[in-house]
Amino acid sequence: MWGMRLGWATVLSGALAVVGLVGMANTVRADSPVMPELVTGPGFAPFTGEDLPQGGWMSDLVQRAFKAAGRGYELRFVPWKRGYDGVMSGRFIATFPFARTPERERDALFSDPLIQVRQFVYLSTHTRMSFAGPEDFRGRVVCAPLGFGLPEELEAMIRRGELRRDTPSDLTACVRMVATGRADAFVLDEYTGSAAIINAGVINDIRVAERPYGTLTLHLMVGRMTPDAPAIIARFNDGLKALRDSGVYDELLARHTALAPR
Repeated sequence: MWGMRLGWATVLSGALAVVGLVGMANTVRADSPVMPELVTGPGFAPFTGEDLPQGGWMSDLVQRAFKAAGRGYELRFVPWKRGYDGVMSGRFIATFPFARTPERERDALFSDPLIQVRQFVYLSTHTRMSFAGPEDFRGRVVCAPLGFGLPEELEAMIRRGELRRDTPSDLTACVRMVATGRADAFVLDEYTGSAAIINAGVINDIRVAERPYGTLTLHLMVGRMTPDAPAIIARFNDGLKALRDSGVYDELLARHTALAPR
């Protein structure tokens, strides 16, 4: 059997609806007159999102980590690419969550991992595609929203013309493209992938490959052009360690998420 049904969807859906969490996140909308210094993107439940308690787990975690290190920042939600470009140009201090890639490391410094996640291949029930390794993507259509990265092997296949990438504006559109068979698959971590399928209402139209694609770590990212960038990263890492050592990290993860599949 190449796919698994999302039997854990009800549990996760309930967890994502949790309200009333006690948090320290201080978020503002993109059109706020206040100029914040941290940015993240929308629609990335359970990690980030304007409609989530405290802006999502990572929004809550990042702001708490800075506060634990003696520095507080406000947070702005902007489109992913705009936030990324703003951090690279030094307009904003930091953004999250991003995976480390050689290209990004040329322009940015990365924090200690916020979390390590498994990546899964989410397949349309309308495709005959199965997944055992990257070569199974050859000749297929993969969906990844604007501002989202793909595993390096798939990026290389796209550059060689062996794989086509469709790039809608947001994650929900991407999920629906796969659900309707306009794309064969998308690749995403176990938390965000399951939440996106639930939010799009297409649980019965997407299956999950039994074999994970791989693992990756997600990080806070500070542009190298930002003054005192190494000190900002060091300060954040100290605060993050304090949250881990005190048990607050695990508490926040449990509050904002359900157990991931398998």
